[in-house]
Amino acid sequence: MGNLCRRLVGVLVLLTVFTENAITQLYGQDAVHSNLLNGKTLRVASVEILPFVEFLRNENGDITEGRGFSFEILNALMETYNFSITIKIPKDEAYGALLPNGTWNGMIAMILNNESDVGIGSFSVTHMRHQFVDFTVAYYEESSGIMIPAPVRGKQLSTFIKPFQFQVWMILMGILVVLPFVMWMQSKLLAKAQRTNPKKQLAFIYGVLLTQSGQKIPEKEHSLRLLAMIWFLCALVFIHAYIGTLVSFLSVPNLKPVIRSLDELPASGLGWIVWSGSDLESLFLEATDGIYRIIGDQLRQHPERLVDFLVEGEQAVKKGGFAYMNNKARIKYAVEKDFISSGFTCNLDVAKETFYKVNQAFALPKGSPIGAFFNKKILSMLESGLMEHWRKKHLSGKDHCSASHSYGALLRKLNFDDLKSAFLIWFVGVCIAFMVFVVENIVYFSGKTEHHGTW
Repeated sequence: MGNLCRRLVGVLVLLTVFTENAITQLYGQDAVHSNLLNGKTLRVASVEILPFVEFLRNENGDITEGRGFSFEILNALMETYNFSITIKIPKDEAYGALLPNGTWNGMIAMILNNESDVGIGSFSVTHMRHQFVDFTVAYYEESSGIMIPAPVRGKQLSTFIKPFQFQVWMILMGILVVLPFVMWMQSKLLAKAQRTNPKKQLAFIYGVLLTQSGQKIPEKEHSLRLLAMIWFLCALVFIHAYIGTLVSFLSVPNLKPVIRSLDELPASGLGWIVWSGSDLESLFLEATDGIYRIIGDQLRQHPERLVDFLVEGEQAVKKGGFAYMNNKARIKYAVEKDFISSGFTCNLDVAKETFYKVNQAFALPKGSPIGAFFNKKILSMLESGLMEHWRKKHLSGKDHCSASHSYGALLRKLNFDDLKSAFLIWFVGVCIAFMVFVVENIVYFSGKTEHHGTW
């Protein structure tokens, strides 16, 4: 009888396991463990960082609602699994960095100290953080950016020399020095041969240099005429190229970004500011070489540049002399917000090149059972296109103050290669004029000799 009972119990256990497995396969883990989140209240740690997290508060300053990209995801999870939340903000308003004493701050510390069940926001998944907390599947990938002062206008005082490069100016100056000397000597030799006064050609030579010669010249001085004609042709090319480029430089603002990339930061003269408790703080302070190490060394020397609040870094950049590094989406949002609040004036800008691309996810305690539920729903939202819809809604705002990156690329000085054809015409023309000059003298002197012999 005892054996029969044991067999019946064994069969019931097998049937229970089989049933749970079948239900799990048909309906997923939600059907078996639906009571894990249903009706429960999760403690959510978060920090306000627009456009990812925005808090709505009542008259007493208490948080009544959360909005932004991260809360779009959390609200969908709440609707699916029927749980509610209470929002908790870390005292230091940091995401979490490992301190020199081996402890953590920010939201990571709250999770480790069992003060929070989940941390949300622009939470970067790093190797160091993953050793202490779990993360959901990544729902977004973002790079870090650099907020800089608005581009400065280039000096307009020297605009008149900008159309040509230095090499071109030197060649033109050489021509203008040599040309009148050659023409003077040429007219002097021809005048001596033809017994005319060379001073009569000074007006012609001066007019040639100004490309406005209307003076007459003896018809027999063909080489001088040819030399002048060649200069007129080349000068026409130079003048129109100069005027066209000069107008472009004057009509299009010559804006120069302070820096374009992280590598230019140390030599820019700007100080740099990083949000304390962020993944960038750990990145720079733990770096052992390269540009990250250089930035980390300066942060150790100036710990006051590790700011506790986002607005501190942004205000320092606006005052001038500093660059602020953070999530690029956050930086672009702050730049656009300042553009609107300042009466559509660009006081801030974003460096063209980004750095340090990482995944974004929710942080959970190690081994948290709710991770499987969150992952399933997040993957479903990724596949359905909801994530992309929310990304465009919250993170793809307008960018009025970064159009200046294209300036400078559109305008450049004309170099020797650009004007090579004009210089080639000038060189060939001079050679032809010289040969005509030689022929003129040969013909003249040979004719003079024959004349004297007959006479």
